[in-house]
Amino acid sequence: MMFLNWFIESYKWRFMIGKLEKISILTSLRAIFSGITVSSFTPNRIGEYGGRVFCLESCNRIQAVVITVLGSMAQLLTTLIFGSLAFLLLHESINSKDFFSLDFEISNYILLLIFLINVLLILLFFKVSIFADFFDRFKYFSFLKKYTSVLSKFSNKELSFVFLLSILRYFVFSLQFLILLNVFDVNINYYTSLLSIMLIFLFMTLTPTIALTEIGIRGSIALLVLGIFSNNIIGILSSTVVLWIINLIIPAIIGSLFIFNLNFFKK
Repeated sequence: MMFLNWFIESYKWRFMIGKLEKISILTSLRAIFSGITVSSFTPNRIGEYGGRVFCLESCNRIQAVVITVLGSMAQLLTTLIFGSLAFLLLHESINSKDFFSLDFEISNYILLLIFLINVLLILLFFKVSIFADFFDRFKYFSFLKKYTSVLSKFSNKELSFVFLLSILRYFVFSLQFLILLNVFDVNINYYTSLLSIMLIFLFMTLTPTIALTEIGIRGSIALLVLGIFSNNIIGILSSTVVLWIINLIIPAIIGSLFIFNLNFFKK
């Protein structure tokens, strides 16, 4: 499922970067794996953008970074929406276990805030071209329009397709985690497990990390959430570590085979 996970991401990036340069699916896969390798040494994987765009030949690489950020925004939005949904459905259970010590009124305010943030982010994603218009209105930032203007090339239909691919990928790596929990005998019903996984991904997204050192944070968050429903600490940690190895370490090793072929290293 690792290859399915990253194939979906490479297909999504190829579709989006096609606004600037037509590339093959193999080139896109090489860019994705190279990006993972570079991102392993940068906070919150920001180096992934550079690792990808330097696999391109002729297009404006700053515009390519803008498009890549847009694709990441779709994945972030997916994580926030499903993580928020998980919080909505689990907040009474986790309150009852002293996960949060919030009274009913405060919980309602948090739920309302989560709802408003998600609505705002959805509107921003599907109206992303307003960023280009925004920079054009202020002369000091007008030079940025030549880079952000590429955002106007995406129709709502195309953005919806990108968003659907992000959702599909989200469920692939959620299913990976769910399978691993079963393999390591973490006996939680599927409904609760899936919601807990969504909550873990939400907390991971909101926590600043470096990929090579994030395993400790991943393990802590997984124990914090899944530990409410299971005492199998070894199983929870094992599932988390194996998922990290499958989806990050192995792809980073694969990407290292391509890293010195990036245009960044070529004379």
